Order: sequence, then structure tokens, then C-alpha cells
Amino acid sequence: MMLTAFLLFGALMPQEGDTWAVKAAKVYTATEDGMINNGLVLVQNGKIIWVGSAREAPLTNQIPITDLGAVWLVPGMVEPHNHVAGSLRDLNDTVYLANPELHTAEVLEPRNPMLLDAVAGGITSALFIPGSGSNMGGFGMLVKTSGETVEEMTVRSPGSLKVAQAGNPERWGYGVGRALMNWNTRHTFEQGLGWAKDYKAGVAEWNPKWADFAKLSDQTVPVSVHTQIFQVVMTTITMLKRDLGLDAFIDHGTFDGYKNGALAVQYDVPVMNGPRQFWFDRSRSRIQGCADGWLEHEGLILGYNTDAPVIPQEELPFQAAMGVRLGAGDAEAALKGLTAHAADALNMDDIAGLLKVGLDADLVAWTGDPVDPRSHVLRVWVRGEEVYDAEDGRRF
Repeated sequence: MMLTAFLLFGALMPQEGDTWAVKAAKVYTATEDGMINNGLVLVQNGKIIWVGSAREAPLTNQIPITDLGAVWLVPGMVEPHNHVAGSLRDLNDTVYLANPELHTAEVLEPRNPMLLDAVAGGITSALFIPGSGSNMGGFGMLVKTSGETVEEMTVRSPGSLKVAQAGNPERWGYGVGRALMNWNTRHTFEQGLGWAKDYKAGVAEWNPKWADFAKLSDQTVPVSVHTQIFQVVMTTITMLKRDLGLDAFIDHGTFDGYKNGALAVQYDVPVMNGPRQFWFDRSRSRIQGCADGWLEHEGLILGYNTDAPVIPQEELPFQAAMGVRLGAGDAEAALKGLTAHAADALNMDDIAGLLKVGLDADLVAWTGDPVDPRSHVLRVWVRGEEVYDAEDGRRF
């Protein structure tokens, strides 16, 4: 293993000044390596090129080292449900009950105050999506929370197709029931996926309304689904994943949605739980942690969301802390949910969310365990560039 690391580093050996290293008492990778005591991360041109024990690091005298001391270094956290990366006031996603032609890319606002707070809270990537007033609000985008321009912030556009099943869309127009919403959602998907199939076969003209459905059909872009309550979550899994074969994940999954845990595992559907974290389960006569209910089913991929600004974006780790407090595993599982599991759900685990060779160097230094509400962020790097230092003025 070390030979491979040395060969890799040798192959990437940069000119002086192109590489730097950061060392910390605890380096959490969110990979199978878990926590590395006295760890070190090597960064070159914004990418991670080596992770491991500091005493085994392939260093040269020309590589500067930032020694953070007795702190935690973890991957930048990933928010799977964000509305504050831009101005949704300028995006009317309720013109129709389904609006697949809309995109949040039109309203992204770099360096707005809420994003600055997000960075100070350790969140470095986010899925910026439309609202939930209609069954299909349009396509969201994956962004870095730090960047001077739209181009600099954009990771992938589209990042997901936003779907909302039941709840808010029931108030659309004259008021619609779940039967009509389910039919309309399925019908819209069948139209879009049918066009994508025909377009790839060369028998359909290009259509801007359906253009991004090609990415849904090849599963490079997921469907993020505002879905909660047992029956509605069950419909999400059976309609979108089982019947239509889409790469979909449950966004919210609150109230008694966790009773579909076995079904979510069966169809490999991740759950990004929150921001509600508890439910009075009358069938069990107890207050039930929603995340705990999901984790009763082994193999389920669980993460957390804030639905920012419903909960401030920078309080994403607190959602995981509440999940643990109400029975959902331990702090390590929660931290993985905030990083690797969220990246998995968003199809970006080859980009960020882990400290792994080849991924973006999105790094956050914490005073301690990020899931412990007493901890706070000290420094943040996005793509290897330092974008926040609490010593310059702690923002959160």
C-alpha cells in the first residue's frame, strides 16, 4: 500500500510550491480507513494526492506543512437540500404542477450572506434546488458554498431533478389530491424518459423541456424527492425506483416515513433525513427518532438535511447530533452521513465528501467532534484554497 502511495506521489511530483500538506491530531476520512490518528493530507492543485499517517507521509523539504495541532480534520460536509445558494424569489417553480424545464442555475448568488455562514459551519458542497410548491419544481445544481463566480461555484448542473410528492403541492391551483399528483408525476416522467430514449436513438428532435432527462435515464443525475409520511414515501420508492428505474433518494423522510426502511434497503434508496428529527409514534406509544427508525434496517444509507433556510444551513451538524441523541447510531455514523453518505446520494462521491486520493481538497478543521454541538470550525479549505479562518473573525 505504501509503495503504491509513493509511486502515485512520485508520478504527481510537482514543482516547488504546487503542493502543501496539512496535519492534525485526528483526520477523519469518511472512507474504510475511518479515523487516522496523527494524520496528514497532501494537496496538489486543489486535489487530494495522499492521505495517511503523518509519520509515513512521502514528504520532501520543499513541501510546506500546516500543523493544526490537537484538532479534527474532516471532509467538507455536503448539504443535500439547500435553498439559500441563490434567490428563489426569482424562480417561479409553481407555474404548472410539473415544471421540468426550470433550473436553479439561473438564480445562483455567489458569496451571499447565508453561504458565508454555511462555509463557517463547515458545509462546503450543497444541492441547490427549487421549492416544493409543485410536484416537479425543476432541476437543481451541485455547488461549492464558496466561490466568486457562478462558474467557480458550479460542480454539476443539473445536480438533481426536484420532485415533491404530496404535502405542499396539494395546495397548488384549485387544490389537487394525491391520486392526480401521482398520475401527473408519473406521466411527466414517462414523457421525459420516452423523449430521452427516442432522442438517443435519433428519432426525436431536441427539446429544451426534456433535455436533462437524458441524464436521468442514464442515472448520472439523481431525483431528489421531498417525501414524508408512510404512504407517500412508499409511493416514492415504488414509483420512481422500482417502476421507472430512476436513481432517486428520499429527502426529508420524516413523520412515520421510516416505516419504509426495509423497502428503501431493498431498492437501494438513500435517505437524507430532516429537518424534523422526531415523531410521536402512536403504534409504539413513544416519541420516535426519525433517523433511528430508518437505521433499524441494516444497510440503509442515511444522511441529514436542513432544508435551509428552514433550519440555518450552518446547523447541519446539529441535525445529525439530534439524530444520535434520539437513537440513530453513534457520532461516527452521523459524521459519515454528513459527508460520504450525502455525497453518495448526490452522485458526487467521486468529487467530494471524503478524504480520498483524486477528490477535491475540501477540508475543515474543527475544535473537536463535529457532531458535538460544543465544537466549532476553525479553518476551511475548498478545492485546496483556504476560504475561512475563525481567527480573522468567527462567523458562526
